[in-house]
Amino acid sequence: MGPELLQIGVDVSAIAVIIGGFMLLLIGRSSWLGHSFRTTIRPALDLVRRRSPMSRSELADGTILAATALAAMGAVFDRQFFAAMLAVLLWLSRPSVVRLTAEEHHLLAKISFFSIDLMIGVYVPIVIAQVLLLNWFLAASLFSVIVALSWPEGGGAIPGRRWQMAPVDH
Repeated sequence: MGPELLQIGVDVSAIAVIIGGFMLLLIGRSSWLGHSFRTTIRPALDLVRRRSPMSRSELADGTILAATALAAMGAVFDRQFFAAMLAVLLWLSRPSVVRLTAEEHHLLAKISFFSIDLMIGVYVPIVIAQVLLLNWFLAASLFSVIVALSWPEGGGAIPGRRWQMAPVDH
């Protein structure tokens, strides 16, 4: 089997994963995929969250900054126009992600989980497709977006820290 045939197979697989993600969005199962993925990575994020004095929105903002830097690195090193566009869009979306993840109270944070799960469910197939296509910077950048949206609530349980809502710039 030649390398060209293998590359065509990988490309078709990436397209199939993206089409499958689009179909999940159409039939309303993207939020299920997002919830499942977020639940899977939650133990690792809980471990980081317990050791950090930062609020959920501060962690999300830092992770979006990392995602922006990874996309910019993809634009520079891989010379991908899409990565440059993604870096700009991620930079512009920072305030929205901070607002979306600002709630620390467990019950109030549940209100925004449906939209967060839906967004994560859309991103997961795209990340898988980018890994298949060996676009490592784009895959890492989009995975960082998923992590930014997945930070768990409940920062008031950190010893020595008084619970307060995260500041939101309007």
